[in-house]
Amino acid sequence: MEMRLAPQRRRRQQRRRRYTIIAVILVIIILVFGYFMTVNQPRADAKSQITHKAQKAQKIKYVDHFYRVSRSHTYYSVTGKNKDNQTVGVINRKGSNKLTTVKMADGLSAKDIQQTVKNNYPVKKITSLGLATYEGVPAWDVTFIDNRDNLNFMTYQFKDGKVLRSVQNF
Repeated sequence: MEMRLAPQRRRRQQRRRRYTIIAVILVIIILVFGYFMTVNQPRADAKSQITHKAQKAQKIKYVDHFYRVSRSHTYYSVTGKNKDNQTVGVINRKGSNKLTTVKMADGLSAKDIQQTVKNNYPVKKITSLGLATYEGVPAWDVTFIDNRDNLNFMTYQFKDGKVLRSVQNF
């Protein structure tokens, strides 16, 4: 009789170990997922708020891209189509209800700015890109890491790509 119980007991212990390992793995996955959801929540909230403001003001119908720029103030912007099916950008300074709207056809796109930066500087990686206002003028802010691993910051005028501000660490 004891011989029979030993293999059954061993199987039960193995099952318990398996279930314990599976439970620990599931808990770890849930904790990691929860952490990333918590970390990304402020960004998701900001995107939701600017989208809601822009749609409520009938500046934009649906959103293609969301940008966030932090300088002395934080700016949120979205690009997408308006009711006339034109591509537009809507810029909002955090804490303000004022929306600045630009027709994307009247200025440079994000791809144009990325290409300009890559053509003019030894870019290793573009770390951020965003649509904001600089001294009341719509502008693209770009940060990038050059080939020497230095962080650089450029502000380009939206209309014509003129450099408004440059912080280069060459």
